[in-house]
Amino acid sequence: MAAKVKSSGSYRLELEAQKQSVFVTQLGEREDEELPEEDVNKYPIVKESAGKLIETGLNTLQKTLLLKREVEVEKVSGELQQKRNEFQKRMELCEKKRVEIQRKQQQMKERVNKFDKFIKETEAKRRRAIHKYQTELKLKEQKQIEYEQLLEQLAELKQRHKRLCEKLQKYKKFEDYLMKVLDGIPENYLEVNDSMLRSIMDRHRTLSATNKTLKQRIGNMYDKVDENNQTLEELKYTHDQKILVINKQLSELQSLQEERLDANAELEEMLFNEISGFRDQSEILGRIKMAIHNIAAKCWKKHDGPMDSMELVEKLDLIMLFTMEKIAVERMVRLETPGTALRKGSRGSAQGEII
Repeated sequence: MAAKVKSSGSYRLELEAQKQSVFVTQLGEREDEELPEEDVNKYPIVKESAGKLIETGLNTLQKTLLLKREVEVEKVSGELQQKRNEFQKRMELCEKKRVEIQRKQQQMKERVNKFDKFIKETEAKRRRAIHKYQTELKLKEQKQIEYEQLLEQLAELKQRHKRLCEKLQKYKKFEDYLMKVLDGIPENYLEVNDSMLRSIMDRHRTLSATNKTLKQRIGNMYDKVDENNQTLEELKYTHDQKILVINKQLSELQSLQEERLDANAELEEMLFNEISGFRDQSEILGRIKMAIHNIAAKCWKKHDGPMDSMELVEKLDLIMLFTMEKIAVERMVRLETPGTALRKGSRGSAQGEII
């Protein structure tokens, strides 16, 4: 790194010691280097392995490379032969095991064939015993279910008998009451079928059913009355709402009628004003037409058409032609006769003729 040093009024440039550049041509570092490592820049020019250098080197002989390849091939061949020997040994061992397994299987088949009959007989006995056991078990379960059902029926019958006894005891007083009633009624009041008690019970059942029917009819009538009252209230409410809506619509229509009456009055006034203006305009137009007719009559000549058959535009054209002729005559006179008095006299006479 550079540094500036000032000495006796002048500047002197001092530079640091530069590093030396060394090309490394060996694979290992130099240990006998005298210079410090920090003062040396190393640039390696060999970046490949030794084997790669031998193969790619320019000075390496083809024979050396061939010998190297032969050594590698022999090594691989030896390894392959070793693997083959190991595979052969394994195959022999597997063959021995296969033969041993086949022998054991044959022995097992012989033993199975020997005891096959015994196994079949034992299996048949076992099946018969299982079938008998299952049949007896199902029969036992069925009998047990029937026994439980009979016990339940017996319990239900006992409960029913108990309830009937309780009812009989409970309704005993009613029977006594009915007997007293039978003693008090006339002889021909009831139609006797089987017994008097059943007849009076049938009569009571008929009267109860009739009473129930009448109560139901009365209830239905009350419900219908309530429904009709509710319908009446709804109709009243609807009627009131309709009255309100109609009154509202009536008020709106009245307001609309008043607005239209006012608008009609304004339109009538405008029409009256327009009619008055039209009358004035018609009167003015009539005067204008009359003036045009009078002027055209003064400008009319014999060789022109009849005045009655001329339109208003034709009359105006006739007046314009007459005026242009007078102006042309005045100009000719002005050019031929000098002097202001003559021009004024001729202008006045022309205007008097036009009027």
